[in-house]
Amino acid sequence: MSEISPILVLPTKKTNKISDMTKVAIKNENITSFGGIYHIMDVFSKLGFEKLTESVLGKRGSSGKAFSHGSIFGSLFFSYLCGGECLEDINVLIGQFKQRSDTLLPGADTVGRGLKELAEKSIVYKSETSDKSYSFNTAQKLNTLLYE
Repeated sequence: MSEISPILVLPTKKTNKISDMTKVAIKNENITSFGGIYHIMDVFSKLGFEKLTESVLGKRGSSGKAFSHGSIFGSLFFSYLCGGECLEDINVLIGQFKQRSDTLLPGADTVGRGLKELAEKSIVYKSETSDKSYSFNTAQKLNTLLYE
């Protein structure tokens, strides 16, 4: 039985080491694994998502200092995009988002309160034939956003 061993032959080429070197720029900025999320935040802002939600769902709070519905949905959405699985994960991400000075998002408690404000009572239908009850929630306020 003969053994076959391939021989790899590389051509020898003289290279000028100075010109073949890659230049590396060292940046003195905070680098985060969530860097791409800032671009998505900018797109949301440019598309006017907060203005749309405010025009359809109304303003939150009487003082004008409350986070808008758009900020609440944004915080929830950005958390989901960064791998968040529950509301409390938003609080972990807010620390990362603070690295960018112009980013202000509501925490998990505020998001929870904002979502409860949009909750509507369920409509219960009782079947005449089987005596079972079925509960539906049409979420009229949120469905209005789909039309816009």
